[in-house]
Amino acid sequence: MTFKFRSRIFLYLLLLLALFVCSQFVIYLGVESAHWMANPYESLGEGLREVAEAMGLTLWLVPLLVWAAWIISRWMVRPLRAMAKTAGRIRGGRLDERIETAMMPDDETKSLAETVNAAFDGYAGALRRLERFSGDAAHQLRNPIAAIRNLGEVALSRSRTVDEYRETLETMLGELDRLTRIVEQLLQLSRLEAGTLQRRFAPIPLRSVIEQVRQIYQPLAEARGVELAVATGAADVRIAGIEELLVEMLGNLADNALRHAPAGGDVRIEVLAGTGSAAQLVVTDSGPGIPEEFAETIFDRFAQGPGGGTGAVGLGLSLAAEIATVHGGKLKLANPGQPGARFECRLPIVQT
Repeated sequence: MTFKFRSRIFLYLLLLLALFVCSQFVIYLGVESAHWMANPYESLGEGLREVAEAMGLTLWLVPLLVWAAWIISRWMVRPLRAMAKTAGRIRGGRLDERIETAMMPDDETKSLAETVNAAFDGYAGALRRLERFSGDAAHQLRNPIAAIRNLGEVALSRSRTVDEYRETLETMLGELDRLTRIVEQLLQLSRLEAGTLQRRFAPIPLRSVIEQVRQIYQPLAEARGVELAVATGAADVRIAGIEELLVEMLGNLADNALRHAPAGGDVRIEVLAGTGSAAQLVVTDSGPGIPEEFAETIFDRFAQGPGGGTGAVGLGLSLAAEIATVHGGKLKLANPGQPGARFECRLPIVQT
């Protein structure tokens, strides 16, 4: 047979009450026995009668003590009942509900409630990330999937030449590449929002990050007739972080700059000595710049600024801003409304 937690507490209190009554009887009996042994001329029966009277008074108090035990057991499980009700409301969809801990005493119950609240926060955050990922995926994957399907249906609607089939397949592969890029960036954003990456941080030299980005994007710059200039004079500083994420952040900024720099223009990546314990990573281009009306939304997901037909999916700058935030920095557009976009990212330096 199993009992509820409150019933178990009540039974424990009754056991303590029974032990108290038994101990009272033993104490009374022991006192009277010692008194009789010290005074054998007195009547033993009289002493036993006094013991019986004292125990009778104690037994008269037992119902009151049982009632007190029931009230105490109810009071002890009240915080647990509150936690259970709150958990039930959260399970029902009210994700903003939390256990009220302000009036709780600073004991194990409050610690348990705070731990449960933290678990609810994590649960709600995970659901929000899942909902956001699902919404973003449904929003952004619809067009490339529809394009691939339409291309396939059109290609199969009648016989075509080998060149026509090749052109269709090349277009479909381009859409698949775009689809893959969207999924990878969405997954990366989802992992960043989980907030568990700091455990993998290690000191990373910015020189290494910049050199990797230069090697990756130099062929693209040459193909577009854009000069990719890198200044590593102050790049000996180290940043606490994850190298592949820092490369991805800087790479997204470089890719964005290369998309908007005209042929014959230039893109420049440099590290400036910041103030205090921070370094400033700067990416500039010779493009038309970003109008002021886009300055507030340029880092939003799927935001399309001027020149939105460049093939970007509107996630690169958002991902770069998230990576900067994860590393304790801040990415900003330094010159909205001016020619040549200038993106600045302040990152804390690892002190050596």
